[in-house]
Amino acid sequence: MKRNDLRSIDLNLLVVFEALIQERNVSRAAEKLALGQPAVSGALGRLRALFNDPLFKRIGHKMEPTARALQVAQTLGPALDSICSVVSLAACSKKPG
Repeated sequence: MKRNDLRSIDLNLLVVFEALIQERNVSRAAEKLALGQPAVSGALGRLRALFNDPLFKRIGHKMEPTARALQVAQTLGPALDSICSVVSLAACSKKPG
């Protein structure tokens, strides 16, 4: 994928994915993100289509990540940290000094 192709992706889905990987539960992820459970379920459906993988399998009351989900999570965490750092720098440069 080329960077220009990112325009067609809702990057907020990646934040939802991170909450799901941490919580392993749609309702708790929704609560953490201050979203409704249906919104997180819908986002999970879009994530599954994006990654062409179920990402999570329900086992009892938990959602266990697939191998692909674990692979994505390993790369995504540092990427989101970098994005937060860049946005923080941008916000700091706007402050009058």
